[in-house]
Amino acid sequence: MPAHHSVESFAQAIRAIGEPIHKRTAEDISMAKLLTLLFEVTGRFDMRTRPEALMLQKTMVVVEGMARTLDPRLNIWTTAEPVVREWIAHHLSPAAQFEGAAREAGQLLARIPALLQRALRVAEQIDLATCRGVALTSEVAAWEREPRRLRWGMIALLAIVSLLAWWGLVK
Repeated sequence: MPAHHSVESFAQAIRAIGEPIHKRTAEDISMAKLLTLLFEVTGRFDMRTRPEALMLQKTMVVVEGMARTLDPRLNIWTTAEPVVREWIAHHLSPAAQFEGAAREAGQLLARIPALLQRALRVAEQIDLATCRGVALTSEVAAWEREPRRLRWGMIALLAIVSLLAWWGLVK
């Protein structure tokens, strides 16, 4: 949720939707209406809806129709709670967030050798261009398109490796 919105206001809007339907049976709840209300809240609070949430909401509308056909007194919330709880634990828990961050860090680390090679080629091309007036190639243009923090990270890493080599720690 964007920072300019109040978390308390958002919580109140969600409670206004959830409390009236809490512990009700499927025959008393319209998933289509619930879905509409949830979309209204996300719009009012300038939120983006994750694809997983959309799929969950779509699935709940389908389940509502099936539940009404099979047993109008079925409590959809009690039935869905273990599945939703497991999904949240698997995808949104701190452990899952850490796992995602570790995966992204691993992908970045795997790219470091290629990025270092590109950085060295760019540095050589810049050196040639400033010494001999040689035209810069597409490698320099590609380097310029890299995200700024990745470029700074690579420059910092190159500086560290250079310092270690200078101190004789890296051969």
